[in-house]
Amino acid sequence: MNLLEHLNERIQIVDGEPCCGGEDMVKKVMETSPLPLPEDYIQFLRSISGPMSDDSENSGLEFEVKAGEYPLSLWMFSAQQALQTYTEYKVYSAPLYDNIIDQIWLIGNDLGDLLYFYGTGKDGFGLYVAEDGALDMENADKFADTLTDFLVNGAGIDTAFWN
Repeated sequence: MNLLEHLNERIQIVDGEPCCGGEDMVKKVMETSPLPLPEDYIQFLRSISGPMSDDSENSGLEFEVKAGEYPLSLWMFSAQQALQTYTEYKVYSAPLYDNIIDQIWLIGNDLGDLLYFYGTGKDGFGLYVAEDGALDMENADKFADTLTDFLVNGAGIDTAFWN
């Protein structure tokens, strides 16, 4: 299922261009990720990570999410951006994130200080949110089991932003 064609009514794309393709980058994500990534996430990457029509860098999509009184932003990384972010946290931010970066896969942020990622925490495997400065599983909260649950079924919309 193409998740972008079935977005929950509380979620809409407000910036970025979904571009199919980018198979080489998606394959590199699967090879680089320290954990197995769910198929719905891989399909999502394939639907957004292709080359941009104007040759600009494809960094992902910004979603507006109606959670609470005001709409909030969620930036979902393209495969290229996910790889770049992993490298930044693994190489350039070490040792601050040494204890966690090999246990999670970063998939986005709120254009602020919240990070969204796949990992296994106190509530099992799924999508978690944590503050950038306190990125560890003890401070992370699970908000959905899968990307489909979140983007299509709306699971975790009211808890993913800590508003």
